[in-house]
Amino acid sequence: MSDIQLKLEITLLVNTSGYKKTKSMLCPIVRIVSMRHQDVPHKQIYKVAKSIL
Repeated sequence: MSDIQLKLEITLLVNTSGYKKTKSMLCPIVRIVSMRHQDVPHKQIYKVAKSIL
């Protein structure tokens, strides 16, 4: 999965959650995305989520 696809999914997830973007959301977001896409490396998800938040 490309970084652009991950960025779109994480942005959509944050926007629909109703919460404000904070650094404390990093762990839950990474956990949710890694459960949805088990084939994507954890480091890639973390890197993209950190850049968004």
